[in-house]
Amino acid sequence: MGLRTNLDRLRAVEIASIQRDSKITYTITFRDEACSKAEPGQFVMLWVPSENECPMSLSEISQYVSVTVRPVGRGTMKICGKREGEKLWVRGPYGRGFTILGYSNLLVGGGTGIAPLIPLAEKSAKSGRDVTLLLAGQSADSIPLLSRAKGLRKLGVRLVYATEDGTLGFKGVATELLKKLLRKHKFDQIYTCGPELMIKRVYQLASANNIPVQASLERYMRCGINLCGSCAIGRYLVCRDGPVFDSSILKNVEGELGRFRRTPRSF
Repeated sequence: MGLRTNLDRLRAVEIASIQRDSKITYTITFRDEACSKAEPGQFVMLWVPSENECPMSLSEISQYVSVTVRPVGRGTMKICGKREGEKLWVRGPYGRGFTILGYSNLLVGGGTGIAPLIPLAEKSAKSGRDVTLLLAGQSADSIPLLSRAKGLRKLGVRLVYATEDGTLGFKGVATELLKKLLRKHKFDQIYTCGPELMIKRVYQLASANNIPVQASLERYMRCGINLCGSCAIGRYLVCRDGPVFDSSILKNVEGELGRFRRTPRSF
């Protein structure tokens, strides 16, 4: 009970570094004991005074932890405007993370959805798995955490890229490259995070090839602790039942993926 209460309380953390890691994102690093014990795929709630909390996946999990943020609203803009040595407030980690299964694993990330896949790729490779990481974005300079991903090569992680403008790797979207990979290689498990329409197509392609999927979903979230219901998809709550869902649940919510979701105006 005490540990759970501590996780649910906002904790002030000092920013160790903040870096512009792509044209669209900043990566913020800090120390927090609870977050250092998180599993890849879990999320935290970040807060700055006068703004709503923001759910964020952990993009690095070690002695220091990181979140990778795209400034799109007032809260995320204020978070990205912070400087080294300043404070953020965090609670969590929350949710169900990825489960490492099989031997040959393919990770498919689009945009900021790449963030939770980086620590997953690192952990999978260190456990002896054969890991392929597909990174996708509109252009080479808009792919988050590209330098971090390249550092995973020393662990044996295989990197492939898809950019819509062709500035890096395959010219096209992630799922077009995925089709080519599935024709050439056999994978035991596919992990994915990114835009919901991408996730839906990844799930469909994987199902057609009898490959199980684990997907990290993103929904509007206000509490993170199974109270507000804002993150509902079908009969599930992303904060409680996810954010990582496997093929059996994705099958149940496939019709909702990429079609509609709650927003602040829904309440």
